[in-house]
Amino acid sequence: MDYQYLGKLNNDALKQLTYKECALLCREIREEMVATVIKNGGHLASNLGVVELTVALHRVFDSPQDRFIFDVSHQSYVHKLLTDRFSDFQSIRRPGGLSGFQKRSESEHDPFGGGHASTSLSAALGFAEADFIMGSDRHTIAIAGDGAFTGGMIHEAMNNCREGRKLILILNENEMSISPNIGGFATYIANVRSKESYFNIKRGTRRALSAIPVIGRGMVHFVSRQKSRLKNLLYSSNYFEKLGFYYLGPTDGHDLVKLERLLREAKEADRPVIVHIKTKKGHGYQPAESDPGRFHGISAKGSAVPASFSSHFGKLLSEMADEDPKLCAITAAMRDGTGLVPFANSHPTRFFDVGIAEEHAMTFAAGLSAAGMHPVFAVYSTFLQRSYDQLIHDVSLQDLDVTVAVDRAGLAICDGATHHGIYDVSIGFTIPGSSIYAPLNFASLERILPIALQSKGCNFVRYRSGGEFENADVRLPYYNKALFIRSTEDSSPDGIILTYGQIAEEALRAREIALQKGISLRVIALEKLRPEAEILSALTEMCTPSVKKICFLEEGVQNGGCAMAYREALSGSGIPFAALCISNITAALRANESPYRTHGISAEDVLQSFDIL
Repeated sequence: MDYQYLGKLNNDALKQLTYKECALLCREIREEMVATVIKNGGHLASNLGVVELTVALHRVFDSPQDRFIFDVSHQSYVHKLLTDRFSDFQSIRRPGGLSGFQKRSESEHDPFGGGHASTSLSAALGFAEADFIMGSDRHTIAIAGDGAFTGGMIHEAMNNCREGRKLILILNENEMSISPNIGGFATYIANVRSKESYFNIKRGTRRALSAIPVIGRGMVHFVSRQKSRLKNLLYSSNYFEKLGFYYLGPTDGHDLVKLERLLREAKEADRPVIVHIKTKKGHGYQPAESDPGRFHGISAKGSAVPASFSSHFGKLLSEMADEDPKLCAITAAMRDGTGLVPFANSHPTRFFDVGIAEEHAMTFAAGLSAAGMHPVFAVYSTFLQRSYDQLIHDVSLQDLDVTVAVDRAGLAICDGATHHGIYDVSIGFTIPGSSIYAPLNFASLERILPIALQSKGCNFVRYRSGGEFENADVRLPYYNKALFIRSTEDSSPDGIILTYGQIAEEALRAREIALQKGISLRVIALEKLRPEAEILSALTEMCTPSVKKICFLEEGVQNGGCAMAYREALSGSGIPFAALCISNITAALRANESPYRTHGISAEDVLQSFDIL
């Protein structure tokens, strides 16, 4: 689409636009984002909400000299459009295209990568401290939604911010209120402090006092302290000011004039600044404004949306809670994503959304377990990584019973490296006494989840994003149901493909291609992953004299993963063993250039391992 301004402005030209011209630019940005994200999928509502803010940031500051670090950075689409990536924007979230997050290797305008919440201020503080040490006058701006403040990391960073650092934190309030000022006078002060006359008087007073020889700077500090004391007598300071931040706002985050006014004031400050703005998710696009939750992350237009493991898990857990009064469900700000809406509606007193605080969620689950409850923590695989210490220290060390429902297990090609669920199995293997299950279909999930809840210790139930394995009971029937082993029926195979999870699809495809060449490969899919004695005994029976090689196909990391465990456990068989794991394609994953169909490793890789291709 040919735009009047979008894609045709450098940073200097952007700064010269009138506010009327800026309004047209903002409309063009929204048009481009809506058209592209509906086609490709991605985060829409959050990006629509920060259009004016991002334009204001680029007009007041100078990227990449000044650094913008977006929390999570799923709302950095506008930033990409305004920097050096407009011509590539239609490739966003596609293999080989732009990342849906900030990415250091993608552009000099992305100083720090994102993907997980509450990290922006810690990173920004690192830049600001480095600048202070080197005497640089660059500014670093962290942009965080109020949801980020439900995580502890951003508060830890705030506690370490010091005067003299050119650091600005944009608090983008779009859903919940944080430390609100209460009362008519507080509202009046907030309005006054957002007016140009306020800043003009403040600047003039500061300059006049500073010009007085010898005592000028001391008078500036004295007046500032007295002003703060007077304000605290009239209404209490908010949380940020008590931590030493210069607080500006709140103001309308869709009003470009007010935004630029506050940002210019923040730019002149000699200490860390909080700029508090209020925005509306989905702003400027009515469907997203009306239902920002549904438009937070959307699938590509025309893509099939089958019944998902997440929704089936949530429905199943809610039904189980009807019978078990001690069953509790925990999520870290992912109620919808993990399918727990039915549970929340049916059992509100036993449902806990702890916010973006996976560490707390795991220890909270341990506390519930110690008190005799049956906690289930539903969490995306990539976010489970944040609670590793708590798994070891608070759950495992105390022999507590906690069930972890690991959602989005496996590769997330569209979201990229920060969201790949490839570490949960290696994490699980390090937890003594834990069991790790990988149901292939909904029927297996229905069987496994009650077993996990009734078992001692920490039990992981991992499943993919999206729907179940198609025709699992026919294509991979149970060889031994009690041991959770599925297998194709090949009596004297030339080789064995050992695997688990949805990547079994590639294993079956490799088997079909091999059969066309007169070679028999048996596919064995594990739904319980630890190499326990009984499972190893069954696998040894399946390794008939005809088997010349075992290939373990794993959509997870090699070090500490399932393939490594089985390589060691089956080493006595004397059969050559190959492992195809994520570590073999790390470079492709990081570049978001995976050439594979739906998995990290293709059937062709498997066939090459057997010297068939």
